[in-house]
Parts: sequence; C-alpha cells; structure tokens
Amino acid sequence: MKRQSVIKRYPKTVLCLVTLILIVFIDIVAANFLSAIGLYQAQFKIERLYRVQHDVYHHSLAPNISHSDAKWGTIGYRVNTNSLGFKDGLARQVDLNHPNRILFIGDSFTEGVGFEYDETFVGIVAKDLEKEHVDVLNAAVSSYSPIIYLRKVEHLIQDVKLQFRHLVVLIDISDIYDEARAYTFDNSRHVVDADTAKSKEWDEKMKNFITNNTIVISTIRVWFRKIKKSGEAKKKGFEGLNQHKAKWTFDDDAFNDYGKAGLQSAERHMSALASLLKQHGIELTVVVYPWPDQILQNDMQSKQVVFWENWAQAHHAGFINLFPEFMSNEKAEDVLDRFFIVGDVHWNKAGHQGVAEHIVSYLKK
Repeated sequence: MKRQSVIKRYPKTVLCLVTLILIVFIDIVAANFLSAIGLYQAQFKIERLYRVQHDVYHHSLAPNISHSDAKWGTIGYRVNTNSLGFKDGLARQVDLNHPNRILFIGDSFTEGVGFEYDETFVGIVAKDLEKEHVDVLNAAVSSYSPIIYLRKVEHLIQDVKLQFRHLVVLIDISDIYDEARAYTFDNSRHVVDADTAKSKEWDEKMKNFITNNTIVISTIRVWFRKIKKSGEAKKKGFEGLNQHKAKWTFDDDAFNDYGKAGLQSAERHMSALASLLKQHGIELTVVVYPWPDQILQNDMQSKQVVFWENWAQAHHAGFINLFPEFMSNEKAEDVLDRFFIVGDVHWNKAGHQGVAEHIVSYLKK
C-alpha cells in the first residue's frame, strides 16, 4: 500500500507552517524595503546613527549630534553630544583648555540611558557646579569597563590634549564580567572584542536578526516581553533580578566563573589609570553602587565595596560608597520601585537625583 505524503496526512499543520514561513518572508522583505526607501528604521539601525565604533577604545558616541529617536526599552528620549562625542546638554564645541574641569566616566548608568542629559546625575551635577565655575564633562558610554576607562582617558590626555583636574570613575557591578569576558588589547594596544565576546550563542544572533530585520514579528516580540516583565514585576515586586553579571558579589559559583579573573583585570587597568593620572597631577575618585540584586541580597559589605575601598586607599584616591543610600531600613522592594526603571537595573529620575546629591556633596567638600 502506497504511503500518503506528509501534506495529505497533516494538511492543517503543513498549511500553518507554510503560512508562518510566508509571513516571516513578507515581514523581512517589507522591513528591508521600507528601510531602503526611508519609511522604516529598526531600533538597532537608529542606535547605529549615534553609537559608533572607535579604533582606539572600541566604541563611543558620535560627535555633535542631536538625536530625538533614542530608546531604552520602551522609553524614548533625546541624545545630544558635544564635539568630543560625550553626552551633553546640546551639540557644542568643547574648549579643551578649561582650567577647572571634572570628567566623569563609567558605563550605561553614568551615560544615563533612557534620560536626557539634564535629567541624568552627571547633568544635575554639572548644573550645580556651574555656579562655582566648574566645567563637567561625561565621557561615559554604555558597556564600558576599566580597560576602556584606561584607554579612553589615556587617549583624551595624550592625543586629544583635553585638560581636566579631577576624574570620577563609576565602577559598575557588570564591569567585572566585561573585564573577564568582553574586551582585550590587540597588538597595537587598541581595545577589541575578546574571543568569548565574538562567539555569541545562536539563539542570541537569531533574536538580533529578527529585531533588526522585521516589523510585525519584532513588534510582537517587544509586546510579549513587556507583558512578561509587567507580570513578573507584579508577582515579585520587581523584574530585573537574578542577573548573571551581578551575581559575582554574593554567589561563589559566579565569582569563581568570572568574578575573580574580572577583578584581577579591573585592578590592573585601574592601577594603570591611577598611575597615568598621577603623572599629570589629576585627582581620582572612585564611586561604587549596587544593582537590584545586591539590594535584595542586602549585600552591604559587598565584594565590590570592600575591594574598591581598599584599592582607593592604596592608590590615595577618593572613594564614594553609594550602597548605604540604597540599603536603608526601607523595604528593598520599595527602594527598587522608588529609584529604578520598572523592569530594569538602571536608575529612574529619582535615582539619578539621589546619586547627584551625594556626589555634589562629596565634590564640594
């Protein structure tokens, strides 16, 4: 007896698969066609307009841009950069020789993703210190870590000839993972992707492809993620916990996996940075702060705090510990609701305002 074909045996299933494939194909073609004629741009491509690669220190922000379509999750905001490619209040030319300048550097927290410059803690500090004729610049960009702090500041001092008297480095919890896994120096001492960063998982590449090359499917994906985050947030008071990059301070497995190596790398690069600043008579202050995971773990005497406080003392650097400001007698869930973007590890406006107040108080002393 002749066996029936798959189509005849499972006509509905085959029809569904063919329809799904056809929808995906049409979605991809439509997205690329509309993008080519300027009627649609995926968020990834929008980000590429102002997030650029840098030959020396891996990546940066494009100089002198004013971009109104920046997004962080579902938050839309404007990004302005100055002539140095630093996030700023407006696109402007920076005087390299200002006699009384403080430079900030860090990662996405310090860049202030999701908010315009004036709403970020650096922008608030800049406005406050402007009354005392202090110029403040923000050299931070998302996904930086100590290897980039070192190389970028070195480039600014030696090649750009930027003058500043004080550097404030905000060392993020995730910097340790990035030091261990994300970046390395090439033979020219330029910061490049480490081998572990080059080999992303297949599913991550597929997610990125869908996000960047479809309209309907990427919209549905964002919609479902938003519903999922909202449900999880209601269920446990906050979403954005159990982050792998955050676990090294309180989880032995994570510390042994990447934390130990990451701290050693971060220490090496920060020590080189301290030596560079000392040669040029520039003050250094290190700032540490918790992620939501550290707050819920009540990780007050965190490895992050202890390590960098000891390091700062050994290198005669200033030290600001913001852990106590996020770990008061208030319930951890209430702190997260008050100071963090819903479903995210980053600060909201109130979080930026609180951080700014403590840093201003320290700098004025």
